[in-house]
Amino acid sequence: MPFPASPVAALSQVKRFALQVAVVALATFMAQPAALSAPAPAAKPPATAKPADKAPPKPTPEPVLENVVSVNAEDLVGKPQDFLGKNVKFNANFFAFSSLALDYKPAYRSSKTHLSFLVLKPNTHIPLSELKLAMMIPKEKDPESNLLATLKDGDQLELVGKVFSAALDDPWIEVFKLKKLNSASDDKKAAADADSKADKTEGKAEDKSDKEKSDKEKSDKPDKPGTAK
Repeated sequence: MPFPASPVAALSQVKRFALQVAVVALATFMAQPAALSAPAPAAKPPATAKPADKAPPKPTPEPVLENVVSVNAEDLVGKPQDFLGKNVKFNANFFAFSSLALDYKPAYRSSKTHLSFLVLKPNTHIPLSELKLAMMIPKEKDPESNLLATLKDGDQLELVGKVFSAALDDPWIEVFKLKKLNSASDDKKAAADADSKADKTEGKAEDKSDKEKSDKEKSDKPDKPGTAK
């Protein structure tokens, strides 16, 4: 660019140059794609997965017991030391709930967390108080809760548990599983049927004996005089 002859002319030339630069810059800006000036569309929020249906609560798993020894109640009472620390299974008739096996420090099971009950001596209606049975109080919805609530004197049970103490030279058993084999009403009905059958048999024997006795008396009776034989 040639140097101007006077300061006024120089200033005028500078203004024209600045105006040309501004025009070029504006034209360049206007020529840019509209997409650059337009705001970007808002991103869609990520799709949220539908919450899965709640699975029904799983039942409380039964404890896995290994090396369970089948015994009878009399053996447990007779030799508690032989079964100490072992898992045992036996049958017995229910008698009543009790606190006998609870809150005794040498073989402690708290009455806040456990219940206790008595069973009968075999073939009697005498409680087997030497056999201390403690069981964890089941939850309200556990099947054993309903079973315990319906037990009656004389119900036949199958018990599975562990001999955890031999204090007082008695077996103290933590009962893990409880199963009712027969109801007391069924046992009583069977006993009544047996008694009825025995009574009928005895009655028939008595009738036969009375008949034989009567026939013998008739044969032994002497004939009247003048009666031909």
